[in-house]
Amino acid sequence: MNPAPSSPVGWRKPTVRALKAVVAVLVFAFVARHVHRTWGELGRSEAALTFRPGWFALSGAAYLAGLALCGAFYRDVLGRSPTPISRFAAQRAYLVSHLGKYVPGKAVVVVMRAALSKPYGARASTSAVATFYETLVMMASGALIAAVLFASGGESPVIPLERPVLGLVEIRSSILFAMLSAGMGGALLTLVWPPVFRRAARTLLRKIPGVDAGSMPDLDGSLLARGLALTGVSWLFLGLSQVAAAKGLAGAGSPEIGPAAIPVATASVALATVAGFAVAIAPGGLGVREGVLMYALGPAFGPALATASALALRLAWVAAEVLAALVLVPMGAAAPGKVPAAEAIQEAVPISEAP
Repeated sequence: MNPAPSSPVGWRKPTVRALKAVVAVLVFAFVARHVHRTWGELGRSEAALTFRPGWFALSGAAYLAGLALCGAFYRDVLGRSPTPISRFAAQRAYLVSHLGKYVPGKAVVVVMRAALSKPYGARASTSAVATFYETLVMMASGALIAAVLFASGGESPVIPLERPVLGLVEIRSSILFAMLSAGMGGALLTLVWPPVFRRAARTLLRKIPGVDAGSMPDLDGSLLARGLALTGVSWLFLGLSQVAAAKGLAGAGSPEIGPAAIPVATASVALATVAGFAVAIAPGGLGVREGVLMYALGPAFGPALATASALALRLAWVAAEVLAALVLVPMGAAAPGKVPAAEAIQEAVPISEAP
């Protein structure tokens, strides 16, 4: 008697489970490496520092509040598709998947968010589209907010130009940052305009399995306006997070960090994050974001505190993301209407195209 042919599902499920385990190990390995490098940089800073845990807890809480607003917009985008999901499911997928950005290439964020959204009813390819759109809208609002705040800022260091630019031989750093932010903001705003994004998505997302006309949510101007408003407020919380991190470190001789520091902190965090996002090879914007933050915060915080608080902010954010994941991942186990997680991963990352 000939043996019965083996079912393809028989090997797929163990393979998918193994893939999930590999992705989880990679994510936490890169997060640990990220924390180790940042801690080493912070230890080498020459600032006279103190440590106030309460301010760092507030920094992490403000960061998660800002992310929650962006998660709400992610849910709104999915809500314009045939497969919407609940607000809890969207927030859970959004917050947990942020750990994936520390893996080089940043594609793991899309994979994780799709896999975490699919069990609640979302189509994995639609989740991928919603992830790209939410991220680009958030970056657009951040760049535009940075442009406005830097342009309306006060005194800042003068940067000499080796070659005249528009007839200028020197320019204040705040004006230069405003110009750079406005340029990036204009480009990103054009990209997220619904008719433009629909065309661009065919190119940006062409390698993602299952993305087709049915994956595209019903995007329009009102949704974009809501996204710019929600993510715009989120940048204020991220700026507050930076101020709290600085107050948690400020020691003797450090400048006074008060409410007046909030606009420059918000503008600096927004510009630095957008710059880190633009450099796709940097995991989570590591290095790029801190470099921009250190320089942009210098006039308000002083060079030593600016350097230390930029690095400390990274640690506060990673800690908040890990804590959110530890709380939210188990909460999904009893969620109603879920399908096996292995099937969700399989649709998000088919075995034939797994990294």
